[in-house]
Amino acid sequence: MTGLALLATIAWVLVAITQVRVALRLEMLPERVAAELPRLSVLIPACNEQATLVEALKSLLAVDYPDLEVVLVNDRSSDATGDLMESLAAGDGRVRVVHVQELPPRWLGKTHALQLAGRAARGEWLLFTDADVHFEPDALKRAVSLAMERKLDHLCLGPRLVCGTFWEKIFVSFFCTAFFFRYRPDLVDRPGPFYVGVGAFNLVRASVYRQLGGHSALAMQVLDDMELGRLVKGRGFRQGFVGAGQAVRVRWAAGLRDQVQVLEKNAFGGLGYSPGFAALASLITLVGSLAPLWLWSCGSFWWGLLGFLCMQVCALSSAPGLGSPRWAGLVFPLAGVLMVFIMLRSCWLGMRRGGIVWRGTFYSLEELRAEAPW
Repeated sequence: MTGLALLATIAWVLVAITQVRVALRLEMLPERVAAELPRLSVLIPACNEQATLVEALKSLLAVDYPDLEVVLVNDRSSDATGDLMESLAAGDGRVRVVHVQELPPRWLGKTHALQLAGRAARGEWLLFTDADVHFEPDALKRAVSLAMERKLDHLCLGPRLVCGTFWEKIFVSFFCTAFFFRYRPDLVDRPGPFYVGVGAFNLVRASVYRQLGGHSALAMQVLDDMELGRLVKGRGFRQGFVGAGQAVRVRWAAGLRDQVQVLEKNAFGGLGYSPGFAALASLITLVGSLAPLWLWSCGSFWWGLLGFLCMQVCALSSAPGLGSPRWAGLVFPLAGVLMVFIMLRSCWLGMRRGGIVWRGTFYSLEELRAEAPW
């Protein structure tokens, strides 16, 4: 075990170095705005999101963009989501509402809703976002201007993740450290294997989106935002990623229970719906997270200290862009244990049920695996 902990510490050194490189290379959304801007369609699916929908859409409708349309898709909601959408549309001519009553076979609810929104959109650029995302007034002008300036086909913004509780703060920092190490968003604008997608802000050129077949190519992808990024980059189109700062904000999950439930469907899908891979990933995460504490318990003070210093470097590197606390690295062992619990729980529920439940609909592992990109 001590040997594994030493290897994990060396791995943390590599992760910390990578995190610093990402932080140094990653740009923030520029302030400049183009003189002429194309028509933009903002596409938002929602299912039972009456609690967050209104305030988020008020921030969107208050943006300063000259030619904007908003397509809202009510995906079989059983609460007041559809009524709230219609009320907003009645007061603003830029808003259109699409209601989904039934889900066709071999579609996830969200990807189907996004397909309908993309089909209805009339903009030259399409922004896929969520019903709980908040925008500053100039956010869309700045993002579209940057995409045009760099001749991009797909631009993702890393939103400011609003964290209200202790568990949210430490988990966001830990999760983003793993995300940045795995996907290297600072390198997605270069040729190579790295790609990215962000559910809160996926801005895509409409002609490219339709050339790719829209969301029909992603019909059964639980991680539809990332898979859209994979599809765009894999077909040779130009992709970019910058930090949004305060321009785009979202609260990923409200509290510990919500964090666990939000990742209930995603974690197993991200692990390829493979129990073996889930077990291996959980073991690696657990050993890596607890390595400094184990080394201290074995009397290897300096090695343990090195592990903690690397964790803290990771937290400090991501804190300015994410808004996460600078001290989060000190409790990465706790965040790692939480991550392991989430992965194993997601796997156990998926295997016990024989699939996942999302937006009130059951999808079997057989059909999910059949449509998986790997």
